[in-house]
Amino acid sequence: MKFCMKFGDTNFIGLVNASEYKSFVNEDWQLGMLLNHFSDEMRNGNILVFEMTNRGVQHSWNIEIQIGKTDRDNKYFRSADGYIKVTNNKLYIIDYDCLTISAQFEDESVPDKNCSKNEIDLNNGIYKVVFDQFYNADSREFTGKSDIDILITLIEVSNFEVITDRVFWCTYY
Repeated sequence: MKFCMKFGDTNFIGLVNASEYKSFVNEDWQLGMLLNHFSDEMRNGNILVFEMTNRGVQHSWNIEIQIGKTDRDNKYFRSADGYIKVTNNKLYIIDYDCLTISAQFEDESVPDKNCSKNEIDLNNGIYKVVFDQFYNADSREFTGKSDIDILITLIEVSNFEVITDRVFWCTYY
C-alpha cells in the first residue's frame, strides 16, 4: 500500500485510530498543550505522532505501508517503534493541519477531508508500528532507500506497550 501526502502541513505526521482518538484540546490551544495532548493519546494507544523536520520544511511524503514482519536490514535516516490499537478496522495517516484543526474546534474530527484518503484497512487488534524515515527533509538527502520517504510496518501483537511518552523526534519539549 502506498500513499503520498501532497497537501497540508506535514511538519508533523500522525498515525491515528480515528474511532478512539479524542482530538479536541482547546479553542486557544498552545503548542505545549497540544504536544501534551498527543503524549496522553499516545499512552492510550490512539495515535502516534512524529515530527518530520526540525526546520519546518514542507515536503510531499511518499509513504509505503507494509503489514507483517519488518526488514530491519534497511539503512535509514531515523527509525522509531511504537504501539497503536485498532478498533474500527482502520488507521489513518494524518498531517499537522488535520491535527490542529480538530484540536481547536469540537465539531472537527480526524481524519479531515484531505487525510481521509490515507486509510489503512486492518484487523482489529494491537499493532507494533515500525516507522523508518529514509528522507531527511532538512538536508534534502536520502539514507538507504530512495524510492520512498517513509516505510511504516504494522505487526499485529498480543500486548500493548507504552514505549514513549512524547512525540517522536520532537524538538519543542
